[in-house]
Amino acid sequence: MSYAIVVRPEVIYGGLVVPRVRPSFKVSNSDLIEFLKDRLRDREGMSEPLYTVYVPDPAGDCNAVVCFEYSRVDDVPVGDILVRVPKGIYARFTPNGDYHDPVEDVWAQVDDATASAEVARAYAEEVEMWYGPESVELFISIRI
Repeated sequence: MSYAIVVRPEVIYGGLVVPRVRPSFKVSNSDLIEFLKDRLRDREGMSEPLYTVYVPDPAGDCNAVVCFEYSRVDDVPVGDILVRVPKGIYARFTPNGDYHDPVEDVWAQVDDATASAEVARAYAEEVEMWYGPESVELFISIRI
C-alpha cells in the first residue's frame, strides 16, 4: 500500500454530475465518466487536473461530480454543479504498480487499507485528482 495521511484545505469544485453511484474504479473508468471528462476538456482555457468528487447524500448514495477546481464560487460556469469540500483529513493514495490500471490500483489499496483497519473511512467527500490518463491520486476522507 502506498498512502499518506494529509490535511486538505477547503476547495470549491464545479462540473457535471453522475447521480447515485458507489465510489469505485468501475465508476471512475466508466464510459459516462470518460464522456464527461471529454466534455470538460473541450472547454476553453481549462486544463488538467480534472477531478471526480464523490459527494454522499442523505439517502446513503453518492453523486460523482466530474469537475475542475475554482478559486471562487463566482468562477464556476453557470449550469455546472457546485461542490464545496470542507477542510479535512484524508488518506492520499497513489498507484504502487500492483495493477496495470492506476485507478484500479488506488481503489484496491483503499479496499486493502479499510479491510485491514489501517484506515477508517469517514464516508464523507472523496476526491480523485487526474493529471492525465495514467496519473491519478485518490483522497479518501478518514476518521481519526
